[in-house]
Amino acid sequence: MTLTNSLLLKDMRILVTGAARGIGLALAAELQRHGARVALADIDGTACKVAALRVPGALALTMDVTDNASIERGLIQISQAFGGLDGLVNNAAVLDDNSTATISLDRFEKVLAVNTTSILRVTQLALPLLAMAGQTSIVNTLSTQSFFGQANSIAYSTAKGAALNLTRSMAVDFAPKGIRVNGVAPGFIDTRMAIMASGKHEHETDWFKSIYVSKRKIPLARAGTPEDCAGSYVFLLSNLSHYITGQVITVDGGLTATY
Repeated sequence: MTLTNSLLLKDMRILVTGAARGIGLALAAELQRHGARVALADIDGTACKVAALRVPGALALTMDVTDNASIERGLIQISQAFGGLDGLVNNAAVLDDNSTATISLDRFEKVLAVNTTSILRVTQLALPLLAMAGQTSIVNTLSTQSFFGQANSIAYSTAKGAALNLTRSMAVDFAPKGIRVNGVAPGFIDTRMAIMASGKHEHETDWFKSIYVSKRKIPLARAGTPEDCAGSYVFLLSNLSHYITGQVITVDGGLTATY
C-alpha cells in the first residue's frame, strides 16, 4: 500500500478554515482521501458550498474567523454532525500590499485580525471539542514571510511572523492536554494570492522567471501548487508525527535554503 492510498487519517474529524479555494481546498480533498471527515469553513459561504462538492461527505460552513458568534455557529454544526474534533487547520488568511509609510492602522489591524488573532480565536473556541478527542493536532498555515521581511508587506509579514511564535507558544501550553501544534510555511504557491494589485500573475512576471526560475533562487525552479502543500499537513495531523510539536515545515521548493 502506498502512502497516497493509505488511510492515515481514518475517521478523524478535521476543520479547515479558509477552505473555499487554494491550499485549504486542496488540503480538504487530500484529508478526505486519507479517510478523514472534513468540515470546510470560509467567509465566502457560497464558494465554500461549491468547494465542498469536490470533497465527498464534507460539511460546508460559512465562517468569519474574526467573529466569535460566526465561529461558534460553525462549531455547533460540527458538534452536531461529527460529535467532536480531532484536528484543526487554521488556514484563513488575507494578503496585503502596503508599505510601512502608507498603510492605515485600520488595515494593519484587519490583516493581523485575520492572519494571526483568528488562530487564537478559533482555537480557543474549538478547544472543548478538541479536548474531547484526547490526542489531537492543530496545524497553522504560516508563510516564508514568517521568517523574512519583504517590501510592501508590513502587515502580512508581521502577521505571519507573529503566527509563527503563536504556534510555538500554543504547542507548549497545549502539550499537557495531549494537543500538538505545528505549522506549515508555504513559499510561492499558485493561489489567488499570487495575483498582484495590477492584476498580473506574479509567477508570470519577467523578474520571477529570471530570479526564481532561471537563476534558481527557488532551487526546484518553479512555483508550488496547493497540492504540493497538502502532504505536509496530512503528516502533521496524522500519528506519523505523534512526537512532533512546536515545529514548522517549510514548503517552498528550497527557497529558504538559499540566500
